[in-house]
Amino acid sequence: MIRRYVLTFLAVALSAAALGASEVDQERTLTRLARVAELYRDNALGFACQETIAYSGKASGRLQFAYLFIRDENKRLRDFRTWKTGTTAKQRGQEVDLRDYHVPRFLESAYLFAFAFRSDRQPLYRFNVTGNPPGGGRSAIRIEFIPRNPIRKGLNDWVGYASVDSETSQILEVEAYTPANWNRLVRRDMDVATARERDPRREENATYDIERVVTEFGFEKNGMRFPSHVEITTTRFKVVLGAIDDALRENRLQTVTQDYSRFEFFSVRSSEEIKRFVDGDGPLPVVK
Repeated sequence: MIRRYVLTFLAVALSAAALGASEVDQERTLTRLARVAELYRDNALGFACQETIAYSGKASGRLQFAYLFIRDENKRLRDFRTWKTGTTAKQRGQEVDLRDYHVPRFLESAYLFAFAFRSDRQPLYRFNVTGNPPGGGRSAIRIEFIPRNPIRKGLNDWVGYASVDSETSQILEVEAYTPANWNRLVRRDMDVATARERDPRREENATYDIERVVTEFGFEKNGMRFPSHVEITTTRFKVVLGAIDDALRENRLQTVTQDYSRFEFFSVRSSEEIKRFVDGDGPLPVVK
């Protein structure tokens, strides 16, 4: 399980790429993203799918679950997992806690990164439009999100980048780090930038273990995008001082993937309702 701790975030000034995008454009994008985030808490939303978790590294394994997005007794949407196959009928109806099955890392909810853009959480972050994400074949922008101190568990304890569809403001992909891993990434890049000029006889080569979480929102229903693939990787990076060519060496220590497939929707808004809401043309109709 990915555990989140309240950490003091290392503030590092990062220069945004020149985009020609105005502050008004960024404000509009964040407003639309706040509406997209609300769609994942919509009373009309309900679905089931298949989740497959595979991991390799020091340990390896593969698990498969029936995954439901349900509303609990407090009327809040949350994840519910039960066994897909290979157990008794009673066990298949019981909720599964992945912590009981020694999965080395996992996201309890692949939707948590979308919630960073909720209107009530946006003040807890700094946002920068940093450019167009590479590849993907869609017109998209890249938004950097950095938590403001103090960092609060479950509210603003992630940092990274979101690739967002330029037309619909739907999230396409998120690359995320805990603040501690982000700080290691920044220090690693600073070491790489100065490695060639530094003397290995005077200093030791630096080593950084960095965990990265990439979530792809690859499944689309009525214009709304849902997570399809999560990859959590832990990589050991070694910065070789005095290196003439590539100063960075890397060794993948662990990989965990979470794949979502075979979606079945109990209810979801129509594409027209979703578009109108994201465009700000009116609230979502009340579900009776």
